[in-house]
Amino acid sequence: MKPKDGAWERVRCKVAYNVTKPDKAISLDLRCASDAYKMSLSANIEQNGTQLSGNWFEHEYRQGGKISGTNSDGVIEARIEGETVAALVTIKTKGNHQSFVMNAPGSWLSQVAIELNKDAS
Repeated sequence: MKPKDGAWERVRCKVAYNVTKPDKAISLDLRCASDAYKMSLSANIEQNGTQLSGNWFEHEYRQGGKISGTNSDGVIEARIEGETVAALVTIKTKGNHQSFVMNAPGSWLSQVAIELNKDAS
């Protein structure tokens, strides 16, 4: 992750997905931490065709908002919005690997890049 006025910082993350409606809706719980930063995010996302919509809430900073975007061929392109943040997110899934890239120009946390691998268990 890259703070607006700082250098890239290593972050560790865990995410849990819960399918609430098969092929239609999921909830997720994402927890990330670095030496200087902690994040706990939850989201509920529904899909209609390739269109996505939902909401998110970050528990450490008590902020939330809306999610909108598309999901096609394992690539999610979405916009997240809240009172103090607007960001573009790209999530790519292939096999047991998922990459997450967020760009939020002007935000205190301007960029985030996360590589996730599914546990073998």
